[in-house]
Amino acid sequence: MEENGGKIRKRLYKDIPLAGISLSEFERPGNDYFTNLRRFCISIGVISPGESRVGIVHILDVLLKARKGHPHGLDSYSIVKELYKTDVKIVYANILRDVRKLIEVGLVEKRDSKYRIKENLNLNEILNSFIKPYIVDRILKRVSEYAIKLDDQINK
Repeated sequence: MEENGGKIRKRLYKDIPLAGISLSEFERPGNDYFTNLRRFCISIGVISPGESRVGIVHILDVLLKARKGHPHGLDSYSIVKELYKTDVKIVYANILRDVRKLIEVGLVEKRDSKYRIKENLNLNEILNSFIKPYIVDRILKRVSEYAIKLDDQINK
């Protein structure tokens, strides 16, 4: 609060996170590929549980399958063509939004106007090499700093 000529004004702050990831746990993976892929996406917070728009899952599927045949990645129009081959119709703007979300989470990278799975690695390698150390561990360290500071402030 600030005091301005005898009047007290409340200051409004917006808490804007620097990074974020939402983690969920499901039962062990089954034999259905698409269910496992959808649960993987929910587990790392790319989509919410019960979300009906799962275009991002189909986009991730296309990019995962393109690793072998297209090691340099696919451009956005190639992604659209692959989706239409499997009768998945997604608006182009939504495809770009979903690809950006996959980039933000660290699964996908853009190189020379093409999108591909980060360094053509396996998903587990991406999780252990990039997402866990650079996102999850960093966030947990900062949460721990808050916990220590709060404990100090309470104990004073």
